[in-house]
Amino acid sequence: MWYNASERMPEPLTKYASFDAVQLAADDFFQDWVRNPSRETNQFWNEFLHTYSERQTTMEEARQLVQRVQVRLPDMPEAKVQALKTRLEQTIGLPLSPQEAPVMPLSRLFVKRLSWVAAAVVLLVGGVVAAWYASQPTTVSYATSYGETRKVELPDGSVVNLNANSTLSFSEDLKDKAIREVWLQGEAFFDVKHTLIDAKFRVHTNDLVVEVLGTEFNVSDRRKTTQVVLQSGKVQIKADQQSAVLRPGDMVEFRADTRSLTQRKVRTELYSSWQKNIWILDGEAMSDVAQRIEDNFGVEVSFENPALANEKISGTIPSGSAEEVRDILADLLKADCQLSEKKLTIK
Repeated sequence: MWYNASERMPEPLTKYASFDAVQLAADDFFQDWVRNPSRETNQFWNEFLHTYSERQTTMEEARQLVQRVQVRLPDMPEAKVQALKTRLEQTIGLPLSPQEAPVMPLSRLFVKRLSWVAAAVVLLVGGVVAAWYASQPTTVSYATSYGETRKVELPDGSVVNLNANSTLSFSEDLKDKAIREVWLQGEAFFDVKHTLIDAKFRVHTNDLVVEVLGTEFNVSDRRKTTQVVLQSGKVQIKADQQSAVLRPGDMVEFRADTRSLTQRKVRTELYSSWQKNIWILDGEAMSDVAQRIEDNFGVEVSFENPALANEKISGTIPSGSAEEVRDILADLLKADCQLSEKKLTIK
């Protein structure tokens, strides 16, 4: 793995394996990647996520923290800079030069200290930053549990239908922004309202940025695969160094394992019918239906006869509950489908 000479060389991947979100957000190399990604840093963090896939949620929390907390000491009033400098000196037991505190990012105040000193400063700086931003717009989050959907009206009048097992977050002052931004984990259908000032609307997932003015589209970000299906209007997709423009009926799919972006025409209702508590299937493999069941109801699906996983399913399935899905599948597959609290066995 190669990096530009001007970039700070990262520690081995193992350095970050045990970091929590705050520690990761405080790391200079991680901050540089979030704010100014390059081919080399993308390669490093993609490799890290591939090696430590269980850290995906931690990385996303750290990324959002870096994006939201842009504070540098020069942006703070001189009195607060001096107060922070004094508290840091008292905490770590070491003097700071008069020039050190005002010119360095928060993380560099402790990045060269011993690990126990670093931990103390992280807590102190975190408290100062929290107090500094107490009067700033807060982040609003909505989450759905397994088997639950929810309609969310955003401050700008846009409407988001949030599918099961999903989370949506945004700033409470979203309607006043020149660029309206939301963050999605899971799946949602967006009906974005056009504004008088032509404010752009961006949906961030783990791997994609979807940018629109006013339109209707579905975004699914599950199992390291992101799909965007456009129902009306026009959207632009950006992932790594790749981009695509969608028109009604187009779908873009991005796979995190191959970092590939593909585009094709689809029947949009196959991807948005969940809003009506139905799944419209058109020759979908039973193994893919099983993944839907797991993602939406938290129910693990197993096949006693492996051949059933390859069966193709077509038709309309009520999806209001796992029990409804089980009953229809039993009829379609002519199989015995046994459902417990956390497992569906098909045999």
